[in-house]
Amino acid sequence: MRLKGAEGTPDMAAEIAAALLLMAALLAGGGSRGVGDAVVHLAALPALLLAIMRWQWAPASRAQRVLAVVCGSAIALAVLQLLPLPPAIYTMLPGRSDVLAELAQAGQPHGWLPLTLDRWGTVRALLALMVFTSFWALACTLTHAARLRLLKLALALATLAALLGYAQSAAGSYSLLRPYDYHHPIGAIGLFANRNHFACLMAMLLPFAIALGVQAQARRGAPVALTWYSVAAMLFLAAALSFSRTGLLLACATALASVLLLSSRKGVASGQRGIRRWAPLAAIGVAIAGIAVYAWDGISQRLQQDPMEDLRWQYLRYGWDAAQAYLPWGSGWGSFKSVYAPFEPVGAMREVFALHAHNDLLETAIESGVPGLVLQLTLFVTVVCVTRKSLIDRTFHGAILGAAALAAFVPMVHSLVDYPLRTHSVAVVFALVLSFLLASASDAQ
Repeated sequence: MRLKGAEGTPDMAAEIAAALLLMAALLAGGGSRGVGDAVVHLAALPALLLAIMRWQWAPASRAQRVLAVVCGSAIALAVLQLLPLPPAIYTMLPGRSDVLAELAQAGQPHGWLPLTLDRWGTVRALLALMVFTSFWALACTLTHAARLRLLKLALALATLAALLGYAQSAAGSYSLLRPYDYHHPIGAIGLFANRNHFACLMAMLLPFAIALGVQAQARRGAPVALTWYSVAAMLFLAAALSFSRTGLLLACATALASVLLLSSRKGVASGQRGIRRWAPLAAIGVAIAGIAVYAWDGISQRLQQDPMEDLRWQYLRYGWDAAQAYLPWGSGWGSFKSVYAPFEPVGAMREVFALHAHNDLLETAIESGVPGLVLQLTLFVTVVCVTRKSLIDRTFHGAILGAAALAAFVPMVHSLVDYPLRTHSVAVVFALVLSFLLASASDAQ
């Protein structure tokens, strides 16, 4: 059962506000900070207002309540990190003695100081948390049909991004089609600054395209089914053309899992099951053929690179030192770039600097300490428990719900080697995925 909207806030207004935020995130939220993020923040204002007016605790499912508490606690933690603390308390926090020593050496008097070591970084993190929370909470108040329309909007925009990625890949190095020319000069990247996040978005939406194709087949709508299977093939090929190794692996895993899960749904006759299995397999086969022709050279070059030489391992090694220095309360949301550098030896430094730890658990431990880790693990455990219970109870009779279960794990797994959920485009779509997955059973029909 969906959360009922408050009187005076019609569903149409809420759906429009959610659609505008989704469009802003997918079109302008793929970079790192800057004007694009400001556009997303402005689009989130009406969504936040409507979410506050429409959200009701009583009709929410248990999983929705857990996520509401997690989101509220994360926002409260960010606000607390911005509040000034008296010197007596500030000096008790790990890692702050060096800050005070540097201020004293510079001759700058210090009064009350906030817990965070990067005020603007924490403000940006707070805004990002509010964007995610407002979209998810607002989506939960909509009908299942309205959320499906938002999903189809996301798929349409992702398809356009895939087409742009094809053009970028064909144009070669440093194409003018790339909105962010300082990162990943080859391959498909869409409107993102990071090809890994582009590939993550493609892999996350891939199960939904297959699920919509399966639904269309069940209704004997062959043209519609063909359209959605074509979208699935395009998303798969775009993930491959990004030349992201993890992104391609996740796309392969979700494609295979989608075929196995959605074609073996309870209540499907064996003959229909065979047709439903072979149709999406044919779409994936077309995508694989496209990969062999257009993307294999770039993928093979990426696979030949030694994964042990990746800077991610260096970030993990010295990032763990940073985490230990700032536990248990952390250095403040969004402060990783500022606090990591002193722990990296001069001899290990490269021509690039670390914006993120490329492991969200580690970055959360550094920035928000034990409280942040508890919140992050609570979200992960909630998703796992909901998925496990649904599989055991065989309630994944809805193709969209089954696709949501697969899609939810894409950015969470990817976050172990990258930071996709710190990009608005991926985070807002993830919120949409969770609005399907964590809904009560009667709403997922």
